[in-house]
Amino acid sequence: MAVTLDQWQERMERHFEALAARRAASGLPLFALEHGLGDDEIEDVSQQLRARLGSGARLAPHWLLWTIYAAERGYTYEGGEYWQSFEQITPGWYSSDRYRVSAWFLRFHKDYNGFKPSGPWASHFSIIAWPITHAVLPRYLQRRFVQTLYTLRFQLSRLDDIEPAAIGRMIAVNAYDASARFERFLQQEELVGRMVLALLQKKDDAPAEEPLLPATLKRIVHDLETIRNAKGRLNETSRVVSDRFSGLGKGSGPRSARDAADAARTTEEQQRPDIRPDLRLCYKGENHWDLQVDVPSFKDIAALSQDVRQFLRSSRCTLNGASAKKPPGWLLSGRRQAQLKQWPDPDKPLVDFEKQNGTLTHLLESECRMSDGPNWLFRIGRDGIAREIGGRIVRPGYEYIVATKGPLGDLLEGMEPCQINCPGVNAIRMAVPTALTESCAQWLAARGLELARTIRVWPAGFPGRQWDGEGRSEWLTTEKPCFGIMPDHEVGTYEIALNGKESMTIEAGSPGSPTFVELSELPPGRHVLTVRAQRTSPSADRQQPHEGFLEMRVRAPEPWMPGTASHAGLIASGDPHDATLNALWENEFDLSVYGPPSRQVTPRVILQDAKEETIFDRQISGPLELPVTPDTWKKRFSDFLKREKCEWRYLEAATGLLELDGGDLGRFVMRFEHNVRPLRWVLRQSGEGVSVRLIDETSDEGAERQCYFSEMERPRSFRKLDVAKVLDGVPVESPGGLFIASAGKYRDAVVVSTGLTGQGLEGLGVQPNHGHISGSPQAIVKLLRVLRHWHKARVGGNLAGARRRQVTDTLMHGLVGIMAGWDWARIEAKLSYAPDATVHLDRLQSLVTPMSSFSSAIRLNARSVSGHGAFSSWYSETAARYRISSDQQLCRFAIDLAVRPYALNQRYLEDLPELIRRARAHQVLVRGARLAVLSKMEDGEGSLSLIPEVST
Repeated sequence: MAVTLDQWQERMERHFEALAARRAASGLPLFALEHGLGDDEIEDVSQQLRARLGSGARLAPHWLLWTIYAAERGYTYEGGEYWQSFEQITPGWYSSDRYRVSAWFLRFHKDYNGFKPSGPWASHFSIIAWPITHAVLPRYLQRRFVQTLYTLRFQLSRLDDIEPAAIGRMIAVNAYDASARFERFLQQEELVGRMVLALLQKKDDAPAEEPLLPATLKRIVHDLETIRNAKGRLNETSRVVSDRFSGLGKGSGPRSARDAADAARTTEEQQRPDIRPDLRLCYKGENHWDLQVDVPSFKDIAALSQDVRQFLRSSRCTLNGASAKKPPGWLLSGRRQAQLKQWPDPDKPLVDFEKQNGTLTHLLESECRMSDGPNWLFRIGRDGIAREIGGRIVRPGYEYIVATKGPLGDLLEGMEPCQINCPGVNAIRMAVPTALTESCAQWLAARGLELARTIRVWPAGFPGRQWDGEGRSEWLTTEKPCFGIMPDHEVGTYEIALNGKESMTIEAGSPGSPTFVELSELPPGRHVLTVRAQRTSPSADRQQPHEGFLEMRVRAPEPWMPGTASHAGLIASGDPHDATLNALWENEFDLSVYGPPSRQVTPRVILQDAKEETIFDRQISGPLELPVTPDTWKKRFSDFLKREKCEWRYLEAATGLLELDGGDLGRFVMRFEHNVRPLRWVLRQSGEGVSVRLIDETSDEGAERQCYFSEMERPRSFRKLDVAKVLDGVPVESPGGLFIASAGKYRDAVVVSTGLTGQGLEGLGVQPNHGHISGSPQAIVKLLRVLRHWHKARVGGNLAGARRRQVTDTLMHGLVGIMAGWDWARIEAKLSYAPDATVHLDRLQSLVTPMSSFSSAIRLNARSVSGHGAFSSWYSETAARYRISSDQQLCRFAIDLAVRPYALNQRYLEDLPELIRRARAHQVLVRGARLAVLSKMEDGEGSLSLIPEVST
């Protein structure tokens, strides 16, 4: 006998009521996927729901079944467009129906303590977050989840806090190469932690309160094990963490308040984030040294909270002693070394951020500092690198460098001046004699340097990383630190204490005979080992015992990640650090690659779909000589985009990989994700035509939706579109145009190209017309806004990039004509198709001003200036030197107008109309800025774009 929807609804209500009652004491949430139905039962329910939808009957009576149905679609979701796939298998479902889904899940949350999505992704995608989250672990994320657990298995086994939120936080912080979708899943830290516990706990260790329905867990595990290599990796991960995870949920004996306080204090001391950078000097020949800094990873800081983690990923930082800003996320990246051009200010932290964060500011002030001056000591190691000795301890028989802000004073035998490549600091190199003279001892004492005691302590067994020779070293949580102790005089015993608490006394060997001490594995953090030597001579009672300290910085191992450089011979960095695939494809990504001069790297781009299957794989250019600058990269990638016809592959891609192959220098891979927005345009190719559809996943049903379209050949004219029609999808007429959508605070824009405009080669392009432009500041502000729409929009379809460039060049031509004069604009326009720009740039140079020396200086020197701020300052100084203008604000505005006209509205706000009026009255300044920018672009091959494609 067939089961009706009413009966299924009643059965599911009883099921979730009982499940909620069982978990009431623990507070564990429920997921809609925990329905406990078999495949045949799910199919029966789904068919009946679709039939009822098609009949037009009310859906509310079976809201719980629809909740389950949506969660099932979330589980089988493959990472593309959720609502599109939902509609394809649910005939009669309309875009406006999606608001019912969030209402049903919200009721599930209230009635049964259902899990409520949280985190940045859930707030932006507040509707789709419900079915995806209640799918627990969608299939398209399962491979990545297993790989991440396997990679982090040793860190999981050493967690001090095995609460679900702590487990999830650790995985979110340390997950390497996570896609944007996987990162959004990891934002649900509590959910991720419960998934880990459910997957890795042994059956006999299962807690009394199950975090997931056994049938649901069995289903997920079964699907995980069908993935290639997944079962073996899960078993290995479970084996590694078994000791740590065994017995969870069985409870433990009560602890006194004092025990709890001591444990908390010990944990706090041990796990205080260690973020003190190491300073070192690297020899550059001819007695010259470079100052370098090695900054520890801030991953432990990122684990403090999701807000701190997001701040580190989105904020740029600077180093004390370097002017260049490091890209967002640099402190979480794999290699954090840099050269300092200035000696750091000891009164300031070694790392600072553009923006302020209370937690980080406190930590930087207290933990991220160099040693106090005015003298600093570096010991020269066997590898030729001089490492700072924070304790200022000098040992006979070794070589050192002493750096000081003050005068060097008289030098003794074995000392000679040397040069550190930082202004304002003096340095000497000294070889400390084995037999120390009285004058040498006095010289050291006058500079706050201490002579070493005659008990030698050193790391034995596994070498301690970053060992400075005087008590500081770094170890991994997987290692057992071992030290040797050897006196050169009679010593009776050693009293050894760890962190001032645990202590032991051992017999000392005879002079010259070492004693070895091995410690157990230590948790992450800073640990201090104290060694106190008691002498056996009759006068020992009258002398203070010799005492030394060994500082051990213990951290979890950073697993090797595929695609990273094999060693330090190849260093690649990008700005922004977390650039999207959109930014890469729009050539808005600044790539820098460093390595030995005259060596080469070969760049390659790989596009993958949501299933991580390769859909496009091409070499970008021939080998590039090191170093690769952002300008060089942008020129090569621009040529690649013009050469390769891959617009549709780009639109289909979920992920892009940029591979830099340096041969024996190593291979470096950068990952880029498509920036998926709650409100977005989606393109589909059908035969010869193209259709565009608006996807709206915003949660504000009351927000006004507006859509506009502008033709390529009339780029300043916009017509309003029917929102209901574009939500269902509309065809795009040849040759395409600009689509803009907005809903509340969300907006998206895309330039779509399709079809030909005529016969032959002429049909490949378009013929935009900017029409009449009034010279009023208000009209120019509006033109700048239109230019920004076209310039910042995504592109899609064949020839979209080339046609969009024709449109923006046309708009720029109109802007330049108004601001610099139409005689100037007509010559500039020829640059966009001239094979050799030199002749036209010569004519522009002659038009700037009768004073040829000003335009000659611009043409000659513009290419040598890097950085937008430096470029503006240089232009202001040049204009003042040649008495063109001393108005620095107007000079900066002229450069911004020439370089980034599409950003003027956001930068100058209400001051923009007045600056436009003043600039129009000073055409020489506007022309000079345009000549400077175009001259900087002159080194490129082929024609020039009227909007710069190089970094300034």
